[in-house]
Amino acid sequence: MKKVVFSLSLSLVALAFLRAPAAAAPSPPQVARVLSVTDQTFLASLATPAATPAAKRPQIGSKSICNATANCWNGGTVTCGGNTSCTAVDGSCGVNEPGHVTCDGITTTCPTPCPGCGFTCADERAACAADCSPCPFTFSCSLSTCTVTCHCKFSGCF
Repeated sequence: MKKVVFSLSLSLVALAFLRAPAAAAPSPPQVARVLSVTDQTFLASLATPAATPAAKRPQIGSKSICNATANCWNGGTVTCGGNTSCTAVDGSCGVNEPGHVTCDGITTTCPTPCPGCGFTCADERAACAADCSPCPFTFSCSLSTCTVTCHCKFSGCF
């Protein structure tokens, strides 16, 4: 019987504790904290959309800012487009330049290199002068077509 009384006592005490907060006097209402001017400014800046940047790099797949086209020595062309810089050099086999373009640091060269003629115009001119000496001469040389002409003017020899 002592156990029953003890259990019943514990139950009554537990019920008293559960009912105590509900029966307690209501607490005063909570006052909202006032934000400082700095906090209010910060919160307002979060609600304002960010300004759009003045310049943006083009997205992948958009148009290029610059383009370059070079003529190849054989009549073809090479082209490229870039976002920062574009340059072109036309082909000229006389200076062993097949032609190329460079856009954003990437170079594309004409697919066919200048043909090798097996001679230099300077050497051919010296040979023409030696063959015609002491007479005057006319001379022409083209590395793009690999042609050389040398004509001695014998009428001018004394």
